[in-house]
Amino acid sequence: MIYIYKALNSKGEEVTDTIDAPGEAAARQKIRKSGLYPVKITEQGKVHLHGSRINSIKHFLESANEFLSRNGAKKQVGLFSTQMATLLRAGMPLLTALNDIIEQIDNKTFKNIIIDVREKIEEGMSFSSALARHSDIFSEIYINMIRVGENLGSLDEVVARLADMEQKKVFLLSRIRAALWYPIFMLTFSMLILIFLLVKIIPTISAIFTEQNRELPFPTKIVLGLSNFLSDFWIIIPLFLILLWYLYRRVSATPEGKRKIDEYKMKLPLASKLYNKLIVYRFTMNLGMLMTNRV
Repeated sequence: MIYIYKALNSKGEEVTDTIDAPGEAAARQKIRKSGLYPVKITEQGKVHLHGSRINSIKHFLESANEFLSRNGAKKQVGLFSTQMATLLRAGMPLLTALNDIIEQIDNKTFKNIIIDVREKIEEGMSFSSALARHSDIFSEIYINMIRVGENLGSLDEVVARLADMEQKKVFLLSRIRAALWYPIFMLTFSMLILIFLLVKIIPTISAIFTEQNRELPFPTKIVLGLSNFLSDFWIIIPLFLILLWYLYRRVSATPEGKRKIDEYKMKLPLASKLYNKLIVYRFTMNLGMLMTNRV
């Protein structure tokens, strides 16, 4: 049977191709042996409703579910590290520890990732190299620290420190989100009220000014002009936000763009102090961990 599949390579790039296998499970295994991580496998010849509304909604839901699942998988790294450190310190072999942890993972995406890591170790790949195949889940510092632990023979100690680092990172992010949640909510709510007033209320008042046929102050003209513009071209607002997000993703995908964005973040009027403190905290924490492990 011929299957059409989508997979991710070691760099995180999407690959689409066909493969011949007796079944879907065999096809998935073949794809993994070729160094790819399968994302979607479909039997060739099946009827697809390309371009139809049903297929579009299904694709959107699958993409959203995949995004949420991978985002949730990143949050599993801390718990995984804690479990791994406990089992390794108890003298359990790496593969046995991975097998025990896999049975306790609820997140499907993260479970498939750890299964893939286990399979690559069984094939002779090192633990750090297997983790490097999923660099979108495991950070560069995490992978390099695992590599240091393998070289020094202190993998259990390194994983324990990584578990502590991940817990502190999650705690810090939760504190930052909690601190920013209320201001962001109030700003969003205020913007929605302002747009509602400009689109629904101001046009009614502007009719009164028009009937009086009087010369209006310049600020009033600006408000009325903005109201007329939004009433006629309100669709521009979501399109502008989508375009802004698209440009941000494009710029942040390049090294030069990342540097410019980081420079801007460090100069923001209100958030720069918090952002700079966060950078110093991460730097000192990572440096301390490296020096503790004799790097």
